[in-house]
Amino acid sequence: MNLKGFTEKPVLGEILAVLPVQDSVKEGTLTLELSSDPILPASSEGYMLEINGSQITIRSKGKAGIFYGCQTLVQLLEDARDQHVLIPACKITDFPDLDWRAVHLDLKYHLDAGNYYYDLIDRLSHIKVNAIIVEFEDKLRYRKNPLVGASHAISIEEFTALSNYAKDRHIEISPLVQGLGHASYVLKHDMYKKLRDNPKSDYVFDPLNPETYKLQFSLYEEAMAATPHGKYLHVGGDEVYNLGMSERSKKSGLKPFELQMHWLNKVSKFAIEHNRIPIFWDDMLFSLSGLYNTMRDPIPEEKVEKVWNENEHRLRENVDLFPKKCIYMRWSYWEPGILGNLKAMDWLKSHNFNVMAATAAQDMSPMLPRNNSNFLPIKEFCKIAVDKKLNGILCTTWEDSSPHFETFWRGLYDFGTLSWNYEDIQVHEAHALFRHRFYSPAFSEVSFEFQDDLEQALSFWDTALIDQDMPVKLDRGRGGRIVFPKVIDLIELPDSLQIGKWSKTYAQRIIMAQRELSRYDSIKSKIGIAEKLAIRNSYSVSLMKQINELQIYPAKLILLLNKYDIATDKNEKKIAQREIREYVANFKVIRKSFEDVFSKTRFIKNPDDYIRDQNSGNMLANGTSNSDWMHVYELAMNKQIKSWLSVK
Repeated sequence: MNLKGFTEKPVLGEILAVLPVQDSVKEGTLTLELSSDPILPASSEGYMLEINGSQITIRSKGKAGIFYGCQTLVQLLEDARDQHVLIPACKITDFPDLDWRAVHLDLKYHLDAGNYYYDLIDRLSHIKVNAIIVEFEDKLRYRKNPLVGASHAISIEEFTALSNYAKDRHIEISPLVQGLGHASYVLKHDMYKKLRDNPKSDYVFDPLNPETYKLQFSLYEEAMAATPHGKYLHVGGDEVYNLGMSERSKKSGLKPFELQMHWLNKVSKFAIEHNRIPIFWDDMLFSLSGLYNTMRDPIPEEKVEKVWNENEHRLRENVDLFPKKCIYMRWSYWEPGILGNLKAMDWLKSHNFNVMAATAAQDMSPMLPRNNSNFLPIKEFCKIAVDKKLNGILCTTWEDSSPHFETFWRGLYDFGTLSWNYEDIQVHEAHALFRHRFYSPAFSEVSFEFQDDLEQALSFWDTALIDQDMPVKLDRGRGGRIVFPKVIDLIELPDSLQIGKWSKTYAQRIIMAQRELSRYDSIKSKIGIAEKLAIRNSYSVSLMKQINELQIYPAKLILLLNKYDIATDKNEKKIAQREIREYVANFKVIRKSFEDVFSKTRFIKNPDDYIRDQNSGNMLANGTSNSDWMHVYELAMNKQIKSWLSVK
């Protein structure tokens, strides 16, 4: 390796790191050159890669461009090795469409082992992600406010080391410290109840209590210390409902919008004084102005225009309250191209505010992201961000139902590809490329697509054991915030005196269970092949395998109950009854197999002294401190079946 313009050898990634540095250019030499040559892309992240004979040259105006050129070279080397072909002579000029391409790391409910976060940095850098927003919640060991940090939290020193590691790989980590709302991680503690806006809820800070800011600023300082290279401070501020319930707020006469902006101006001023640019979720600006439903609901465009014509003045009248040096992050995880969402961004830009986009590789779906890993919303918002020249884009990975981070990679690859260079690519093309790069070139064929099948299978698993005729329909969190139920409305169990009645009642569900059994077999076969052929990311394959084994449990159980129900003599009933008993008893084996794989990187249980969110913690992953929340319906059903069997 020959270096030109470098004072020391840069971090290049595992494959290229072994190359020794030499002074001369010989046959087989990789030359890395920092240059101001005007022929090179203007972006410091852009590069020119040229392969000619036995020489490879990567040139860029910035170290980041050299790094990203090396990532492209690594992909070429992987393909040459994996497919036993030579790399042809070529010249690649490449640069990003967006300067800031960030991934959200949500630590709200669970932590992974430290080495997993380092591996995560390596993999994100490989797909040219250049920023992380880490949502600490109570998983940072705050020194000045030790009660806020959980007993198993990451120390500031440990996270500083991770931030340094990320910086060497051209990833800038900035913190997200939740407030004004989503404050349960603080306000659940008795010591901080005095800071609540609503004394009965741990969800929202009192925006007029000076002690609120003393605490929040202290948390900010330590979060920034843990992320010393970060450019931003994300202050949250979203979904703050029923604001203004404290005695101070009531006496002030301030409206919720004014209270919201009072808080935002204070925290923004703090961020700027500490050389950070504040980022704020912008939804409450539009919600409190009567416009938010136009930004997320499929409303006819003429009605959208009507609502904006009637309500836009509320924004205009309050525009002087908006901090100028804040970045307003427009989040939309489902349909970012709808008219209301576009109008919101245009309004902010027309008033010279900086705007970022936020899409999602995971919203609230349990076990696995859905809808082709949210491909279409990711694609659509990347295009919008490029077309509107937004200040950047974030891909969120919410922890509400705490799937393993490994399940997010397909969506993150989509995001990495489309935020770097937007292309009007179709989902089957994008995911063929993902399988090729993530597992092996052999997996690019559509016949190896098992993740879409698994998504569909989980749609049945979500609600298979729930009585869908009940007034309140529950699922495990998909598409909404589930209250972790104290009483679960499960499907009924067969009555031995009324042969066939149960099967008639649940006829459609039985048909669906049979379909899912067939799908399960197909997925199992594809994953079996993947286990043998995957060159990379074998852990992901093993995790998907165990998800498949877990998700089929309700379907197989329903089919066994059907077998019992339609049995016509006592002997057949006893055989079916024994099979049900054995299958239910075997659930602990299925669960253990899944959790053994899941917990290879993830701490699956919170400490015994961990305090869960109290009044507003209606997320699936907040249901229990151990792993029972992952199996909430199966455990309830198994308990009901054991009771049912005990009287047979």
